[in-house]
Amino acid sequence: MWQIVLYVNTLSVSLFVLVAALVSVLLTRWIASSPKERRRIARILFIASIAVVLLATVMPTQMPGSGSRYVSLTPGGAFFGSEIEGMYPMERRMATATSIANAAMFVPLAIFWYAAAKRSSGLRVLIGALSLSVGIELAQFIMNTGRVVDVDDVLFNTAGAFIGVLAAGASARWVDRGAKGGRHRFDDSESVSVHT
Repeated sequence: MWQIVLYVNTLSVSLFVLVAALVSVLLTRWIASSPKERRRIARILFIASIAVVLLATVMPTQMPGSGSRYVSLTPGGAFFGSEIEGMYPMERRMATATSIANAAMFVPLAIFWYAAAKRSSGLRVLIGALSLSVGIELAQFIMNTGRVVDVDDVLFNTAGAFIGVLAAGASARWVDRGAKGGRHRFDDSESVSVHT
């Protein structure tokens, strides 16, 4: 799964952000036209995105207990400070790509989470994403399978969730405004409410 970071560049990140925004708008419009049934699909997408995140972050890369524990509690340690002094340029690039991939993983998760909730709340999604990320780092520490436990992972995961919440919230406001203007029909009792 780590090979994904080899494809992180300006073009791939730009395309990813564009596709995530488009998915958010389409999903929100689709749910607004038939909320009860379609929210179930959003829940399935949300569960699938959690499964992908857990597969990418918790799946052991070696036997549990056989790794050497490394914990980095310095925010931005891979970008500035004493930790980068001994890094080669390729190592710095990989650290940057890994951080971007950590953020990207949580963008669709937040979008699907927001869409799946009957009463969407950006703050709840952010707190949930932060809790999930901290839980992942704790699991990596306990399992001790050679993965680095890093505060930057939590920060970038949460930043990705924030981007997803922004996209989902903007989509919900846009669809809600369109519905009030008479362009879309949907049941007011099941409308997507936005609390950010």
